[in-house]
Amino acid sequence: AADHPSRSSGGYTPLARVLCTMSISSDEVNYLVYRYLQESGFTHSAYTFGYESFVSKTSIARGVELPPGALISFIQKGLQYLELEANLNEDGTDVDNNFSMLTSSDLLSKPVEDLKTIVKTKRNMTDAERAEEERREKAHAKARDEADAMDVDGAKAATSNGAADDVALVPKDEVTVLEGHTSEVFICAWSPAATQLASGGGDATARMWTVPAGPSGRGVAAEAPPPLVLRHEAKDGKKGDDAKGDDVEGDGKNGRSKGGATKDEKMTTSSPVKKEKGDEMRKDGGGDSEWANKSKDVTTLDWNGDGSLLATGSYDGLARVWRKDGTLAHVLDAHSGPIFSLKWNKKGDVLLSGSVDKTAVAWDAESGTLKQRFAFHAAPTLDVDWRDDTQFATSSMDHMIYVCELGNEKPVKAFKGHADEVNAIKWDPTGTLLASCSDDYTCKVWSLDKETCVHDFSDHRKEIYTIKWSPTGPGTKNRDLPLLLASASYDATVKLWDVEKGVCVHTLAAHTDPVYSVAFSPDGKHIASGSFDKRLHVWRVTDGKRVKTHKGEGGIFEVCWNVDGTKIAACYSNNAVNVIDFDADDASAK
Repeated sequence: AADHPSRSSGGYTPLARVLCTMSISSDEVNYLVYRYLQESGFTHSAYTFGYESFVSKTSIARGVELPPGALISFIQKGLQYLELEANLNEDGTDVDNNFSMLTSSDLLSKPVEDLKTIVKTKRNMTDAERAEEERREKAHAKARDEADAMDVDGAKAATSNGAADDVALVPKDEVTVLEGHTSEVFICAWSPAATQLASGGGDATARMWTVPAGPSGRGVAAEAPPPLVLRHEAKDGKKGDDAKGDDVEGDGKNGRSKGGATKDEKMTTSSPVKKEKGDEMRKDGGGDSEWANKSKDVTTLDWNGDGSLLATGSYDGLARVWRKDGTLAHVLDAHSGPIFSLKWNKKGDVLLSGSVDKTAVAWDAESGTLKQRFAFHAAPTLDVDWRDDTQFATSSMDHMIYVCELGNEKPVKAFKGHADEVNAIKWDPTGTLLASCSDDYTCKVWSLDKETCVHDFSDHRKEIYTIKWSPTGPGTKNRDLPLLLASASYDATVKLWDVEKGVCVHTLAAHTDPVYSVAFSPDGKHIASGSFDKRLHVWRVTDGKRVKTHKGEGGIFEVCWNVDGTKIAACYSNNAVNVIDFDADDASAK
């Protein structure tokens, strides 16, 4: 649609007169842009845009169903109308058989009068000139296609084994499917000391599943105890230990769940914030109650070192600490925006949370009180990670990384070098090197001894979502294996970097959509990757060969290994958590 249709020498064209009757409001444009950002995986940008534009308060957000790709479709149709207008005859009559196609760059950048001139020039071309024009356009299109495919094709060429895809899918009867969440499951993590698996999702709950140690399969979920359902009440509701009886769905005695969770109609809040990682708005209307539930979506969780406590963070700005029996120990209320990252220190006596409110907060684990607030960033804090029991790092949308210390009012170190928001940071197993990844397509390695980065890895072709260090190298249980850094990107690849040599040793290319999660096995010999192409791949680190693949029923947000490396869990956009078995000896023989 157009607010100011172009005029021709004879006044408004017939097409322009039609467009005059069409209009689109700014709220509708904002909603289209918001949905496009979500669908494209720009989750932090989608959150910021949606929050500042108050998308949630508009009627379109609560009562309109939009198909995927609505903005692209709308723009394409608009360009088609513009192309048609440029091809109209001077008297406003319909086009004749000599219709001239225009490029998208011309349609986007030039006014209608200039487009008409281009059309007129094309119509006056000789057959030879027109043939040459078509040849050039095809050459440009081919060059663009080759550039778009280079990230995948080049990655495949760089993979150690260039053999054809001969890895069979894990049979469905060998997969344990844990069902109960009523919305996307964003995060999962195994307890370091038990068979408990925690998950958090868009239904304002976290769940603790007891996964039997035997073989995975269809019947395992039915035979296992029901999960503990940890309900995240509204921010204006319960505030502390007195809430524990209401936050665990169960029989009132042992907190044991009675089954799948149902929606809690008492949850209310006026916060318009949206969930992380590409969530689409609910399509059933729902009004304010739907948006209330969204503000409590569980976006992050972390077990302490002995598995006795689970911390969760959500979009309502609250952090919560739960005991392993599912009862609520503390509600930690100090943030004024969604929590994107939550980590225990190695000792387990301090919990660290990072929020969209630009701060990081350290909490006393025993009392649940605030120890110290760190407000150094100029934009939302996206990740936090402990170096040891007192020092940690934070990263932000402001492109900065700060190393902080408990008791110190100023940063110990500030790392500046990324050209876009820093999505994730991770210290190596010994706390010597800090890795970071960014939307600037790079991952960097930093040392407290240097002002600039030690390594600047720039081989990815799109944004890098997350990074992980291998549990190997000097100072680890796997000291005989080299220390590696894994990076997962929107270019659908995972890269393994030898940090000592500063080179990429393997590019793992089998995914066809963005890779949101990677996780090394406890022995460091294998790595799992999860993508929105619904596939969980397991790769051998030594040669980059893929040894196992499981296909689920939705996009994967997170993958994780249990403590002994015999099971891998993945959480999905179709509300499920899947568990598969892994035999390291069998994988090594392939």
